Amino acid sequence: MKKHKFIGSSQSEKFCIRGIDVFKYKWIMIGDVVIVIDPNTRKPLSFSAYRIEAEGISLNFAAGRLSDGSWGFFDYDE
Repeated sequence: MKKHKFIGSSQSEKFCIRGIDVFKYKWIMIGDVVIVIDPNTRKPLSFSAYRIEAEGISLNFAAGRLSDGSWGFFDYDE
């Protein structure tokens, strides 16, 4: 099983990955579901993988709600 590195979390709809606020762009579902580890509870969660096209680059990530209700973001490479 591939490990997906935890990037961070957000209680609001603002979160930057590589300097890009992902909430300002349309999330395109890649079609993959990945298993990640909730940083709060250490339990596995299923998150969908997404891509955004922003500022001339394509950015992939996995995202979903963590146990505390915040958005959790993890790295994702196809």
